[in-house]
Amino acid sequence: MKVYFRRLAALSIAALVGSFGSVSVATSQAADDLLTIGSDAPMLDIEHWVQDGEGKFGKVTKFKKDNVYVVEFWATWCGPCVASMPHIVEMQSKYADKGVQIISISDEPLDTVQEFLDRDVPRSKEPKTFRDLTKSYSLTTDPDGSSNESYMQAAKQNGIPCAFLVGKDSKIEWIGHPMELDAALDAVVEGTWDRAKFAEEFKESQEMQSMMQDVQIQVGGLLRKKKMPEALAKMDEFIEKVKKPEIKLQFSMMKLNLHQIAGSDDKEVASTFESIFKLAEANPMMSNQVAWMAWEMSDNGQLNSKETLKAALVLARAAAEKQEGNSKAATLDTVSHLEYSLGNLDAAMKLQQEAMDLADDDQKESLKEFLQKLKDESGVKK
Repeated sequence: MKVYFRRLAALSIAALVGSFGSVSVATSQAADDLLTIGSDAPMLDIEHWVQDGEGKFGKVTKFKKDNVYVVEFWATWCGPCVASMPHIVEMQSKYADKGVQIISISDEPLDTVQEFLDRDVPRSKEPKTFRDLTKSYSLTTDPDGSSNESYMQAAKQNGIPCAFLVGKDSKIEWIGHPMELDAALDAVVEGTWDRAKFAEEFKESQEMQSMMQDVQIQVGGLLRKKKMPEALAKMDEFIEKVKKPEIKLQFSMMKLNLHQIAGSDDKEVASTFESIFKLAEANPMMSNQVAWMAWEMSDNGQLNSKETLKAALVLARAAAEKQEGNSKAATLDTVSHLEYSLGNLDAAMKLQQEAMDLADDDQKESLKEFLQKLKDESGVKK
């Protein structure tokens, strides 16, 4: 739906401003120090062990040889963390007799966690609290943040829930969302896991995470000092380092957001859009998004370049030809807006009607208002 693409662009800008503006203290990490697949799992120094599998599991500092551990990071305020709890319960039950211990770690105060555990589990088939739900595994909290530092920060992981699978030789086997852990956990337990293969797959995403943090630190520092030309130049350095097209596109769109913050002139913005259009042309969904951003910046007075709007129009039209249904309707809506901005009222109205005809009932509501505006301006009766 077009509503989705508009929100996506807006959130991208908000997230960029927030991250660049809020980074205050951070350190760069050498590649040799990065916690990754094959690294020795750091020792645990957890302050509060709240649940212990009803006495089945003890406190862990060092990992025992031939045992398997899942070290998972969560928080009471994190919806996806809470939603993952039933799955974690299932995994612990399935592997409890195979030397597997799941250790969930929050960094919140003990009182906060205790209060959460006494809440009722919503939509449960039978009345139960979160304390009842999580009693089968080791649920903990470590308010001083040392565990978070040893694992999450050391591995350049920014989001929770996040699980670290520790193998029988006490090395990191897998890192990711706990809902995606099953296959890796089963293979590690059975001794069939290919650590080297996963390490190669994981390396690229981890390097991307690390580079993103560096962007926030270095570019963010320049932004806080209001050194806009230097911030844009530093962003160019990061873009040049990236080889993968889809990642280069993400970074280029971040540069576009920087232009918005800096109030860059049309020539600079148009040049950035030119490179973005080339990167996005293979992906119809991204083509629609960046074409919409061009229209939105033009409509907001942040871009005054008909040539850029024309290029965005070509990009969006090509994307629409590859799509169908709601996706095509969303892109045709973008094409319609661009035609309107270029003064082609009749073409805009025809395209918006096409979008309406393709859209489902929910999407029609987000398209109807602009169609009516076009009709009003053309003198067509309601």
